[in-house]
Amino acid sequence: MHSATRLPLHGGRAPHWLFPRMVRLSKAISTVIIDEYGANELLARLSDSNWFQALSCAIGYDWHSSGTTTVTMGALKEALNDSGEIYIAGGKGRAGLKTPEEIIRGVDLLSIPSMDKRFTEYSRLSAKIDSGMVYDNLGIYHHTFIFTKDSKWAVVQQGMSDGSNMAVRFQWNGDLVDQGDITNEPHSAVSTDMRQATVDLTYERNKWARTGSVEALSDYPRIARELSYPSRHWIHPQADIGKKGLELIRAASEAKPSDYRELLLVKGVGRSTLRSLAFVSSLIFEKELAQRDPVAYAYNLGGKDRIPFEINRKTYDSVVDSMNLIIDRARMDHGERYKALRRLAASVSAGRGVLH
Repeated sequence: MHSATRLPLHGGRAPHWLFPRMVRLSKAISTVIIDEYGANELLARLSDSNWFQALSCAIGYDWHSSGTTTVTMGALKEALNDSGEIYIAGGKGRAGLKTPEEIIRGVDLLSIPSMDKRFTEYSRLSAKIDSGMVYDNLGIYHHTFIFTKDSKWAVVQQGMSDGSNMAVRFQWNGDLVDQGDITNEPHSAVSTDMRQATVDLTYERNKWARTGSVEALSDYPRIARELSYPSRHWIHPQADIGKKGLELIRAASEAKPSDYRELLLVKGVGRSTLRSLAFVSSLIFEKELAQRDPVAYAYNLGGKDRIPFEINRKTYDSVVDSMNLIIDRARMDHGERYKALRRLAASVSAGRGVLH
């Protein structure tokens, strides 16, 4: 495995009013990334464990539960499948079983019909590898296959260990997969709160086990990078976020509205909206912050369980409206592409406070 994140499970569902807002905000964020960097960059970020976690926090879901995978991917699927740039097939439960037929629909939509058999094969192999080669007694209950019109692909899927309350999120980036041996350490990230020892047959040093030997069953992988989420639900800034994350929160909270005249033209934009736009801009333009402290983005709009604070629907709607206004203006005037968001991102990156 390239990396692992311990991810506790928590109960609860997204409120009925939250999911449609997650769709709108995730679409706005994705649109800016696609406009600025291309759909392949968005796909690569979705296969990055920390950036994915930051995105889920930024759009208002739980900061460390299994729903960060299922609900975030559900929102992205609804937001992006009509973009003409990127397509998401599959989902949770029965929706995951429809992945092959949805891949056929997606490759036709993106005008890459020659990729249907190859993508379907990658989809099936990834599910079998993660359920049968990495952990014992693991059932995949969420499977999504993501691809772009440039034939780039990624996988985000999640499994549950039999008889436990433990989930594992697997993330693949097709560009990192060994085309000569897809079973050889294919993951860009594995996120889990499982603490049991496991035989990872995708591990490079277990390659000989995949060719017929069973003597490598005691050879476990070294994890190059680990991000561990605690079982408690409450966020302790000093323990969970770190110096960079605290700097991000401080800089975002000190964004001065009068510096961003174009944002003030949107009715209802105030300090809370500007703070959230600062978080969103840093997620888009300063990816390294998300990689260091994804939990910090829970302070963007709050969380469904009121942690770190309750979501304010008016602020959420104002953020989405502001993002869409910025997108519309940027597309009309290419010389001013996302100037406001870049200014906010620069302010957050520098950690400059402008509150007087």
